[in-house]
Amino acid sequence: MNSRAAIKGLGLLGLLFAGLAGAAQPPGGQPVEVSANSATFEQSAGTGVYRGDAELIQGNRRLNADVIRLFTENNQLVRVEATGNPVRMREGDDLQARAKNLVYDLRARRLVLTGDAHVDHQGNTFEGARVQYNLDSRRVDASGEGDKRVRLVIPAKNTDPSGESGAGGNDDTSDTGNGGADGGKAETP
Repeated sequence: MNSRAAIKGLGLLGLLFAGLAGAAQPPGGQPVEVSANSATFEQSAGTGVYRGDAELIQGNRRLNADVIRLFTENNQLVRVEATGNPVRMREGDDLQARAKNLVYDLRARRLVLTGDAHVDHQGNTFEGARVQYNLDSRRVDASGEGDKRVRLVIPAKNTDPSGESGAGGNDDTSDTGNGGADGGKAETP
């Protein structure tokens, strides 16, 4: 980011992230760092746009995108929108997400990914055209598009003392070989 954009945005940055401090940060508080190749700020509209290798970091959260847009109301950050090929979000080792578009509603603590959406949560994989993830309840709602169906992969637990995976566990599975999650087989994305 050029120094001119950095200096121009310093005043607005304090306002933009005041809401993030109360609404989305982990206990104890973490500073927010945003960087990109360029930035545009409209203080009267309460918006900031970061373009080119944009990155937002706060504590264990990291968002990488081609473009990150920040929206405020009453000097509180209320929404983050990101577009990219793909957008990537990570929250510690617990949550990893990617899609062409991401909307993060800080008030509702809801993440909506569209366009080849993919969420990994504690080893489970959710995929679909649209995936909505509630960060508090850890609930995922996903939908497909056209002939692309929603896909969920739950890894098998090793319960067999011989070391074999317990996936399927029964030779009488109904796997049709269609590559979907309906055959009872765990897949590695």
